[in-house]
Amino acid sequence: MRISAAAIALLLSSTAAFSADLAPAPVEPVAPVVLPFSWTGFYAGANVGYAFGGRDTVGIHDPDFLGDIGKLTGKGFLGGLQAGYNYQFDNIVVGIETDFQGAQIKDTVHGVVADAPGRARSDIKWYGTLRPRIGYAYDRFLIYATGGLAYGNIDYKLSYDGASFSDSNTKVGWTAGAGLEYAFTDNLSGRIEYQYVNFGSYTVRGSGTLHSKASPDFHAVRLGVNYKF
Repeated sequence: MRISAAAIALLLSSTAAFSADLAPAPVEPVAPVVLPFSWTGFYAGANVGYAFGGRDTVGIHDPDFLGDIGKLTGKGFLGGLQAGYNYQFDNIVVGIETDFQGAQIKDTVHGVVADAPGRARSDIKWYGTLRPRIGYAYDRFLIYATGGLAYGNIDYKLSYDGASFSDSNTKVGWTAGAGLEYAFTDNLSGRIEYQYVNFGSYTVRGSGTLHSKASPDFHAVRLGVNYKF
């Protein structure tokens, strides 16, 4: 039996079409799911900064107020470590942070009170804070406010009319500030932060009834980096 060329061609074309119908359809690639960034988690980091602009008025009392020697406007560099925890819900971020800085925030002032010379010097050698934070997150940007407890070591020395006295102790006060932080990766972020630190007012006593009132404070701008675990 002879099979014509047309029949063979028809058979081959039908087989090819049937095979094409059985072939799997091409699978389109699925785009990866990108999860939104979250600030939730523990973190730790380091900071450096500069302090300036304190207005610690040095007054002389014996026992009544005699006058002011002047103002100690402490300034100097600082640097330290911080650690904390954030929790994010929707765009709101709340957390708590503690930090500790070594510092050289110092100043000296000279003046004359009741016709007698006086000299005062303050030196904040270190300080730390414990603060809640609350902020608003724009994905990897976080703007926040913060405030709470401050404590630090303040070395205070004063001489007046031949008498001298000093006080070097840890003082407790308060702090308030704000900052902006950006997450470069899921774990690493950088920040700039402003703080105002105030250690309140206390008495520094000399001999007899001679004493002075100290009220150390300063402003600080700090740059920092954090690693989120």
